[in-house]
Amino acid sequence: MPRILTPPRTRGRAPATPSRLQRYELTADERAPGRLRGWLTALLGDWQLTHLADDLALIATELATNALRHGGTAALATLSLSGSDRASRVLRLEIRDSGPGFDPRECIPATGAGDTAESCGGRGLLLVAALSSRWGALDTGAGQLVWAELAVD
Repeated sequence: MPRILTPPRTRGRAPATPSRLQRYELTADERAPGRLRGWLTALLGDWQLTHLADDLALIATELATNALRHGGTAALATLSLSGSDRASRVLRLEIRDSGPGFDPRECIPATGAGDTAESCGGRGLLLVAALSSRWGALDTGAGQLVWAELAVD
C-alpha cells in the first residue's frame, strides 16, 4: 500500500488550510500510476483546483510510468503550489526515482524536425511538454527528478 507523506503537524494541531506541499510514495508496480492519479485528483479538489485535474493526471501518469519502468524501484511524487496571488500561482509535480536518467532534449523533436520521440520509447513526454507551462529533468546523483509545472490561471 502506498504511503502518503505529509509535512508534520505543529503543536498537535492540524493546519487551518491544507498544506501546499504534499508527498506520495509510489510502489514499484503497474497500478501505482492509477493510485497516484486518484491521490492527485482528491488533493486538487481540496485545493479548489479541479480545473487542472485532467492535465495533471495525464502528466502524472506519464512521469510515474517512466519512473517505475526505467527506475525499477519505488518513486516519490511531490506536489506543491507556490505563488501568493492567483496570477502567479504555479502547481509543480516532481517524480524522483533511482533510474539512470535521460536528456529530455533527446525526447522532444525540435520545431520542424522529424519525429524523434521514438528514441525515448513513445510520445508521452511530448504530451507533458504540450500540457505543462515548463518541465525538465535533473540528475540527483542517486537517480533522477523529472518535474512539470502548470500555471494556475
